[in-house]
Amino acid sequence: MQSWQTCALSGELIETPVISKVSGHIYEKRLIEKHIESTGTCPITGRPLNIEDLIEVKVSRVQKPRPVTATSIPSLLSLLQNEWDALLLEQFQLKQHLEQVRHELTHALYQHDAACRVIAKLIKERDQARIELAQLQHKLNHKIEVEANNAPEKLSSNYIAEIEENALKLTNQRKVQRKQQSYFDQFPGPEILSNYDVKQQYQQTQGGTSLDTQGNYVLVGGQAGQILLYSHENLVYQTQEHTQNITSVNFFTFDEHLRFISSSQDGNLNIYQFNSQTQQGQVTQTINIGQSITGVAIHPLGYIAIIVTNNGLLAYYNLKNGQQLSRVTDFEGQCQFTSVSLHPDGLLLAIGQTDSQIKVWNIVKNQLLAQFEGQDGAVTSLSFSESGANLASSSNSEVNEWDLRRPGQFQKIYQGQKIGAIQYDPSGQFLAIGSNKTIHFFDVKKKQEFYKIESHRDLVTSIRFGQLSKYIYSCSVDKLVNIYGN
Repeated sequence: MQSWQTCALSGELIETPVISKVSGHIYEKRLIEKHIESTGTCPITGRPLNIEDLIEVKVSRVQKPRPVTATSIPSLLSLLQNEWDALLLEQFQLKQHLEQVRHELTHALYQHDAACRVIAKLIKERDQARIELAQLQHKLNHKIEVEANNAPEKLSSNYIAEIEENALKLTNQRKVQRKQQSYFDQFPGPEILSNYDVKQQYQQTQGGTSLDTQGNYVLVGGQAGQILLYSHENLVYQTQEHTQNITSVNFFTFDEHLRFISSSQDGNLNIYQFNSQTQQGQVTQTINIGQSITGVAIHPLGYIAIIVTNNGLLAYYNLKNGQQLSRVTDFEGQCQFTSVSLHPDGLLLAIGQTDSQIKVWNIVKNQLLAQFEGQDGAVTSLSFSESGANLASSSNSEVNEWDLRRPGQFQKIYQGQKIGAIQYDPSGQFLAIGSNKTIHFFDVKKKQEFYKIESHRDLVTSIRFGQLSKYIYSCSVDKLVNIYGN
């Protein structure tokens, strides 16, 4: 007689019971399904049977009885001992496998790390090689050797006419502006400037020697020939085209592109173009002057650069094509020029010398207008005021202000140590002086200091005022570029 717990096919205890609608017998589900798939009939009656004719019976799981060997204590102990031995053996094998996997993983990680180091080194060498190749190509393609007699002593009539027309326009514009109090009201006064403090800093790898600003861009030259271009808080361009100290960096404009130049003691004048869309820059031309360049000024026309050298050379260059427009040799070999500054209307040049003299040169007439004496030591910096009536000059120990309306007359407005930079603000009301680690601000009319900022750890080498003096910029030998604001 069949028990409801045993299968009608196998006679063994059922784990998953099903009952047949055709015969009413109970089967093990997996066995009867295999039988139906092979024969399609009931194994007991022989009648046709489908899987749909099977009904699964919901019963509690039946535990299989222990084998005979597990019915006594010695047998149980023997069974447990066997299981324990098997467990220990399995654990030993797992430990061996784990140790082997660890060893393989360590070896794989070491190989991966070594491969990454080699790849990184190769990528760095590849990028450096590409940079050097690009620099070499630019130098080979764009280097211009300047010959001694390939330019006239005087600018051509076309350039002179353009300079005079632009000077008249700037002079009239300045006269109109200075008659309106609203023009001066847009600049911060002493009370606001006295609240200026460091708002942002750029850290460099070389001490800064020169800087310039245009809009949101800050251009910095370094002691070892490095050029850095910042925009807002980011370094967007960096290059090392020079081999010696940068003497001047300047933005210039004649089209929609961002352009700038750098000069160095190595005698090269480099012309750059920067694409603000792709954030990529390049040297478009390298002009070999053949003498150490000590000063550069950009004419208000925007595309003419005026350079002076330590051998007394004064030269004009068209920055559109790198052409030398004029080469003044009146003082070549007789003077050592140290600095240059351009009058706001673009007609006059002030040139500093190592023998403490200052030459005032008329660009249009190509002649010396005046020569100032009285500076204590070599003239290191020059700056024209916005009005064009005053010229500030500095040596290592003093700053003088010259009245161009009374040639030869000057007033000593500051004495100190290690004076590295001077700069008038755009309104011409204030003069900033970088002395040692400190920037001093002077009221031009009152001839007295009203504020100072000590934010550098070494000599301040350059100072620039931003548009409407909203921000002030400075660089130093301490490798910091500081931006000041209210």
